[in-house]
Amino acid sequence: MNKTRILAILLFFVCTTHNNHAIVYDNLSYVKSGQYAIMAKSTLATISAAKIREMALGCPVTSIGAKAFVLCPVLKTVNMPSKLTHIGNQAFQSCRLIRTITLPPLMVTIGAYAFDGCVLLSSINIPSGMQSIGEYAFRGCKYLTEIELPNTMTKLENGVFNGCESLSSVIIPNTINSIGKDAFNGCQNLADVSVPLSVRFIGDYAFKDCKKITSFTAGNYIYNLGKEAFMGCTSLKSVTFPETTTSVSIQVSAFEDCVSLDSVILTDIIFKIYETAFRNCTSLTKITIPASVAKGIGASAFEGCTALDSVTCLIETPYAFGKDAFKNISPKCVLTVPYGKRAAYIAAGWTTDVFKGGIVELPAPEGIHPVRVKADDKGAWFDLEGKEVSQPEKGRIYIHGGKKVLVK
Repeated sequence: MNKTRILAILLFFVCTTHNNHAIVYDNLSYVKSGQYAIMAKSTLATISAAKIREMALGCPVTSIGAKAFVLCPVLKTVNMPSKLTHIGNQAFQSCRLIRTITLPPLMVTIGAYAFDGCVLLSSINIPSGMQSIGEYAFRGCKYLTEIELPNTMTKLENGVFNGCESLSSVIIPNTINSIGKDAFNGCQNLADVSVPLSVRFIGDYAFKDCKKITSFTAGNYIYNLGKEAFMGCTSLKSVTFPETTTSVSIQVSAFEDCVSLDSVILTDIIFKIYETAFRNCTSLTKITIPASVAKGIGASAFEGCTALDSVTCLIETPYAFGKDAFKNISPKCVLTVPYGKRAAYIAAGWTTDVFKGGIVELPAPEGIHPVRVKADDKGAWFDLEGKEVSQPEKGRIYIHGGKKVLVK
């Protein structure tokens, strides 16, 4: 048997026995877990520099345990072992004096709150094989300036970069499909960020008060846009939703106080506009509400949009909008509704008391002309999908006598 094989057998034996035994090197405590070692905790609260060993108890050190340095407020520097793969929850929480962290290339996970409150942390690399970063992992890292996330990640957890005030550039790969609540809340200098079209879920407050973001285009299969998701994004100028088969609501205050917002493209994936969704978007001059918004327009949805002078609503069966939904819009605002629906809109409360510029109808559909036909005329009546109807309604278009006609 050669020396290499003998050494391997001895190493295996050492690494798989005495798992509960702990040893201390340079004020750092190590324990074994199977064939690997964990740097469990610092035994000295006043430690300012930590060098984590490559090997402990005869095993490679691959993890830093939960809360390992949480009680070390003066820790400034940390040297990581080359085989490190995991950093536990709260491992460096509130280590306020750490400025730079260099993670080894084998890193896979960073636990929740791992660097929470490391206010002076300005530089950290995310290795190409990183799979997950726990919630609020970098919360309050006020001097962190840029992050590049690898394409091995599929989601951003809640609050992961919350309160990173200096963060100006984030590269999000198109493998990410979910951005959790508070993920970038308060990143007031974040300008260079593109939400990939792969993102289907954006949580509450995800980009709240990101004052330098200028545009947002929703992904093709988005199904959730959380409340206050972009609230207070004062440089946001354009918002676009795709034309797909999914459906999504615009939640409470999603774009409230986006004072630079002047272009909003809503498509038939929108089924509800919640309360205060666009309140105080003072640069918004026009909006088209698609026919798909069947679940309502909430209270104060467009309140305070003082430049809003054109509203086109394509809803076929109008309903009463929420209280103050269009309060304090432009006094010149004109409401445009589907052909033949003006009276129905007025009856539902869409009146000139709100839309002081008047209420007008869209032109008649191409090739269709008003024809005076009594609803009791003989012959079958069909809707535009070819289904026979027993009693046609006034103001609607049907097929009758081989022609498209509008019942008057």
